[in-house]
Amino acid sequence: MDYNQTFAKEVYEKVDSGDEIKVCMQCGVCGATCPLRGEMKYGPRQIWSLIRAGRRDEVLNNPDIMLCTSCYTCQVRCPRGVPIMEVMHGLAHYALAQGIVPRAETAKFGKAFWEGIYDTGRVDEAVVPIKYCLQDGLVAGLKKSLGMMDIGLALMKAKRMKPKMFIPPNIFIPGVHKIKGVKQLQRMLDKAAAIDAAKEA
Repeated sequence: MDYNQTFAKEVYEKVDSGDEIKVCMQCGVCGATCPLRGEMKYGPRQIWSLIRAGRRDEVLNNPDIMLCTSCYTCQVRCPRGVPIMEVMHGLAHYALAQGIVPRAETAKFGKAFWEGIYDTGRVDEAVVPIKYCLQDGLVAGLKKSLGMMDIGLALMKAKRMKPKMFIPPNIFIPGVHKIKGVKQLQRMLDKAAAIDAAKEA
C-alpha cells in the first residue's frame, strides 16, 4: 500500500489521540482480540494503514470506526500501548463533525444518549430509547419501539426499567430527576465542545 501523509497529518493534528498511531507496529493484536472483529471489515490495524496511505474517504466512511464498545481489550493487550479505543472514538467523532455518518442508527442512538446526559446529567434507561425512537417521527418511532420491545423487557427483568418509566416525567416536567449542579455540567460540556470545534477548524 502506497503512503500519502496528507491525511495522516490531518489525523495527527485534529483527531483525539490521532498522533498515537505513529507507534503502531502493525502486529494485529488489536483486531485479533476485539470482540466485534467478526462485524468489522478492516479493524484498527488496517485502518491505521489506510490513514497512512491517505485514504481519507475510505477511513471516515468506514462503519468500523463506530463499532468500538470501549471494552479496552485491544488497548490492554497492545504491546506498544497505543490508546486504540480513544483513536477509534476520535475518528468517529471527527467523521461526524465533518458531516459524515458511517453508521446512521449508531449516530442517532449516540445523539439521544448524549442529549439525555446533557439535559439531566445522568443516563435514564427510559429517556434514551424514547429520544432515539422519536428522532424519525411519531409513527416511525412507535414501529421502532415495538422492534425494541425485547430489550425493554430485558431491562425490566433486570430491574433497570419499571413500567411507569415508559412515560418518564423528566421529559414533560423540566427539572425532575436532574442531578445537582446540572447547569455547571452543561457549562463544562459546552466549553469542551467549543475547544473541540476550535481544534477542528
